[in-house]
Amino acid sequence: MQQFLLDVSEQASRLAIYDFKSRELLAEVEGKECHRMLEELRIGIGKPRLARCAHHASAEAPTDQTIRPARFAEGAIAQSLRPASDALPSLPILFSRPTSPTADAAAPLNGLSGPSGSPLALKSTGRRKLWDVPHKYHCPIIGTCLTVDELRRIADRTAQRPDMHLSDFDIHVSFVASSTDRNPISLATHKTLEKKFAASVRRYAKARNADALIALWSESLATGEVPGGLWALMTHPRADHRVLTLAYEEVHMLSHQIGAGQRADLKRLAETRVQLEQLQRDFDNLYRRARQQTDLREAKIRALENALTQRESDYADSCAREHALREELAQSNAPDLRDKIAALTGRAETLDAELTRIRGENLTLRLASTQAQREVEASARARLAAEAECRAAERLLAQSLADRCAGCDIQECARRNNLKGRLVLCVGGRKQLVEQYRAMVADCNGRFDHHDGGLEDSQHRLEAMLSSADIVVCATDYVSHGAYYRTKRFCKRHEKPHVLLGNSGVSAFALAIERLTS
Repeated sequence: MQQFLLDVSEQASRLAIYDFKSRELLAEVEGKECHRMLEELRIGIGKPRLARCAHHASAEAPTDQTIRPARFAEGAIAQSLRPASDALPSLPILFSRPTSPTADAAAPLNGLSGPSGSPLALKSTGRRKLWDVPHKYHCPIIGTCLTVDELRRIADRTAQRPDMHLSDFDIHVSFVASSTDRNPISLATHKTLEKKFAASVRRYAKARNADALIALWSESLATGEVPGGLWALMTHPRADHRVLTLAYEEVHMLSHQIGAGQRADLKRLAETRVQLEQLQRDFDNLYRRARQQTDLREAKIRALENALTQRESDYADSCAREHALREELAQSNAPDLRDKIAALTGRAETLDAELTRIRGENLTLRLASTQAQREVEASARARLAAEAECRAAERLLAQSLADRCAGCDIQECARRNNLKGRLVLCVGGRKQLVEQYRAMVADCNGRFDHHDGGLEDSQHRLEAMLSSADIVVCATDYVSHGAYYRTKRFCKRHEKPHVLLGNSGVSAFALAIERLTS
């Protein structure tokens, strides 16, 4: 059965004929030929009718007034198509259809006006066959319950296939078209569905009313058993138009959701494929580097194994030579040589012990020598310091005992240490030498003041005395720790001339005065 769409221009001067399924332009008729065809088809000149889908449009029940013009229209269209093509387009899969007056009358009607809009009477005694199900539900049944591979296997067994390759859409459309009545393809399809979904059919057979069927259908949707549930529901005798429409709507929307999910999955698949390619490249690089490192390690291992083999060979040779020498020594029969070797071994052990003792004594002597050298150097430094102090004391004493130069004042004599009237503060020192310190300072034209370093004098007076002094001399052997550190910090902070004496002797004080006046 071939279905066509007719497109008539507003002036009725042009008639275009399209294939109903593929929407492919088959022929165009213009002028007088168009008017003649319109008269034959008894189509009035006016506003063109809109094409209606065979699955969703509604039409009146077929009558003699509609069947007769439909048959005549099909013949006229076929006559107009003969010059343009050798044969009319046909279904991709050819099969033998039963011929009956009813089928012949209904075929053109279905091809031109689509299924009836009024609800058809459903079979309610016994389970329905595939061709007993309304035609609008064949498309979701074929597309949901059977895969394309299963359809191709059924077609290979029951149909005559053309030489050209058929697409999945062609296979689907052919099976949907063949499901309208009983024929070899519909019979084979029905048997395949019954065998495939026998468990679902047995489970749905327990339902006694439409509500029970809807509950079972909801359960199938929740568990993902949509194909088996759809076939068992569509063929159940208690499934009325309400139940069938509900299942059709849900399967229709589910197909949209699956399509959207498949598009998202394809997008994720493309992204994953890119990531996989990058990971594959990274893996190849890592594998190449790991292989290179493995080759290097294997080369090193082989080199080490060769070296080990050589060492083992050398060791075996050494053991063989040692064994030969031992046997030769055992066969030489030289007891005197053995006694000499034993004596020499004992002598060597004695000498080793003596050498160890001598080395220990040498180390002790070296340490004692180093300590003595340090003491000698310290004594030399003390001696040099004492000599410097003695020379300074002698110079100061000679200066104090010498006669004054004729005609000059003592304060201006160039041979004397002149403090020029500056105040010298002595912090610490022995009490019995304080007056001698004072006399030395006075003999050098200076003033003298003394603080005992915190032994008896208050340390609070020390800050005031340090501030008023011009020169500070601190004897570190007769002074408290607090006075010593306070004097040292004060002199460094105020950059005041000061001398820290190692001892509080007169010679040391004289050396300090000489350094301060030079």
